[in-house]
Amino acid sequence: MSNTAVRYLTMIRMVPRFPKFITTTELAIRLEELGFSVTKRSIQRDLEKLSVDFPLSVNEDTRPFQWFFDRDATLNIIPALDLPAALTFELAKAYLSPVLPSRALSHLKPHFDEAHRTLLRERNPLGQWPDRVRVINRGLGGLRPAIDADVLETVTEALLREFRCKLTYQARNWAEPEEIAVHPFGLIFRDPNVYLIGTIDGREGIRQLVLHRATGGELIQEPVERPEDFDLDLYIHSGAMGILKSNEPIYMKLRCDKPVLNHLFESPLGFDQLTQDIDDTTFDISVTVGDTQDLRWWLTAQAEHCDILEPVWLREQIEATLKKGLARTQRAGVQ
Repeated sequence: MSNTAVRYLTMIRMVPRFPKFITTTELAIRLEELGFSVTKRSIQRDLEKLSVDFPLSVNEDTRPFQWFFDRDATLNIIPALDLPAALTFELAKAYLSPVLPSRALSHLKPHFDEAHRTLLRERNPLGQWPDRVRVINRGLGGLRPAIDADVLETVTEALLREFRCKLTYQARNWAEPEEIAVHPFGLIFRDPNVYLIGTIDGREGIRQLVLHRATGGELIQEPVERPEDFDLDLYIHSGAMGILKSNEPIYMKLRCDKPVLNHLFESPLGFDQLTQDIDDTTFDISVTVGDTQDLRWWLTAQAEHCDILEPVWLREQIEATLKKGLARTQRAGVQ
């Protein structure tokens, strides 16, 4: 392949999709960094040639000109999308559609459309995949709060570039929205909410910011101050994503019914979970878990199929909760 053809392909990959854009000046700088010595005028002529065969557009009202791909453009550049890749895009669409705002998904729409066309070619059976797969989240399935697309774009860019960001945020216990500077560490999608994990300038401790409570976002091109020992997975498994009742983990022993709780063999409650068959109808679990409200909700819901062997104080708490619930149900029945 000629050097010119390589430059053309390299340049096309640098042009973003609308509403983002890149100028000929920026293209010249980035091409120079990759070893392509070319003038801005040559870049302009190249892009004009390429726009005949590719969905490139230009804003000529600015100097230098701003180039971008059409919002819904699909690029048929070799290598073509193969069946495994197309199927991956279909699965991604199924999982992401319930989670991300429509504007965020719009950036992927051309890829989703191309994937669907690929699956439909030559009457491939995989083309029926979207009609045969559904993603259902556990729980009551309430409506997800709407997330501002600008906020999500700002936060994701800040995470990728390891920059701080500014958000207008309204916490539940704040009298009014406040403008805060955030050091983002990670995003957690926990149905039905999306949480930004990080620290806030002027406030102590790692915070969980619910993204639908933010109404404005701005990137701050200053590096994130991130603790060297912070690990997102360890943070989650510490129980921090639940409503913590204490900072001390709980070493818990349970006796569980088969087959109702057999899924715990495949989905352990913690890293150190040990299981032991007792007989044909029961098995024991020992595991360290976070001391959270979620743990209590789960134990209460599983009370019919699960005995709390240790710790005794946790068993007594769950017993007290069940007694209160039973008493309330009985009162309602006599009204």
